[in-house]
Amino acid sequence: METYTVQAPTLAECQVITRERYGDRAYIFQHKWVKSGGFLGFFAKENVIASVIVPSPKPDLSKYASSVIKKAQDLDNTERERQEKAKLLSAAAEVRGLDPNLQAILTQVKLLGDKIDSKLTAPRQNAADEHESIVRIRDALEQNDFSPAFQREIIDYVRREFSIEALNDYSEVQYKALEWIGARVKIYSDSGPYKRPRIIVLIGPTGVGKTTTICKLAAGFMYYPAKNEEKQSVSLFTIDRYRIAADKQLGELAACLQADFMAVDDEDELKKELALRVDSFDTILVDTIGRSPQASVELAGMKKMLEVCGANAEVYLTFAASTKTSGIIEIMRQFEPFNYRAVIVTKLDETKQMGNVLSALAERGKPLAYVTDGQSTTPYYIHKANIIKLLTNLQGFVLDRERLEAFFSSIHQ
Repeated sequence: METYTVQAPTLAECQVITRERYGDRAYIFQHKWVKSGGFLGFFAKENVIASVIVPSPKPDLSKYASSVIKKAQDLDNTERERQEKAKLLSAAAEVRGLDPNLQAILTQVKLLGDKIDSKLTAPRQNAADEHESIVRIRDALEQNDFSPAFQREIIDYVRREFSIEALNDYSEVQYKALEWIGARVKIYSDSGPYKRPRIIVLIGPTGVGKTTTICKLAAGFMYYPAKNEEKQSVSLFTIDRYRIAADKQLGELAACLQADFMAVDDEDELKKELALRVDSFDTILVDTIGRSPQASVELAGMKKMLEVCGANAEVYLTFAASTKTSGIIEIMRQFEPFNYRAVIVTKLDETKQMGNVLSALAERGKPLAYVTDGQSTTPYYIHKANIIKLLTNLQGFVLDRERLEAFFSSIHQ
């Protein structure tokens, strides 16, 4: 009996290759899916690796003597155990029923097979699982409230990339984990140019800080423009006439900024007031009704109202950094019909965890545009998203900042 390995995109193709190479007697006794290629675990292609047995014309039962079986029982390597079991069971199948005197050997083979099965299905307890570096990485991920699925992906990545010996260098393990986390998060680029007026709409649940974020943006556009940009004229709109004093709050903030302000009740009024400002302002910021993501009927009504802002309107979903991972994912899913182009994360100063935000952004594939980290409406507390800044906020990790900046600069060029 001989064993071989074949690889192909599908199991069916593996079977064809097996027959062509080794004849009709050959058969696949096990297979597994593997990913290969790609970058940092992305864009990898799946293939099937199949283990093939070619039975000998005359099985030699002497090799299954008790001494050999004892040696097989002591094997530590999982793949060798699988192959040994397959050889034993294959030979047993070929001689079954031919000689009554072989029953004792077959019984012993079956017991050995059961023992190997039990070991293979038990939880993995190899050296990598118990290595201190993996334990430390897992503890840091839990400390930062990364989702269980995200944690498993990172730990699996570390296991694939590092040998047992390489795991001894925890600083390198930590660096690669941070590199992998950062590569999973998209950063939104809004470098323009923009069609005047630029219309920016903030949506999101109640209480996440949309109104103060609108004012932070307005102050930045009006008084502290980004490098190579000019100061802009800004008009503030609110369609939140339902929350008590919501329009009054934004009106007072607009007055402090010396910005134009308008509160509207319906689609027709919004359309009319926007038309009046098309030629007068560089940027129009729209604050919306804070709604629970479960209020699907009200969300549908708000979406219809916002359609008058036009196809060029930039819609951003806003949620608080302290929201649990499952809550963030539900918010992102429920507001998906608004076709928001990016996310703004608020109240970064009110939490010590960032794993929930990073997990949700990676899972939903949405880019991050801004983060806010203070209650004041001044632009000092709103920042364009930066992957290094996000990684810096992780607890329990020590960043090699210079190396990470060089890495992310190279892949974002």
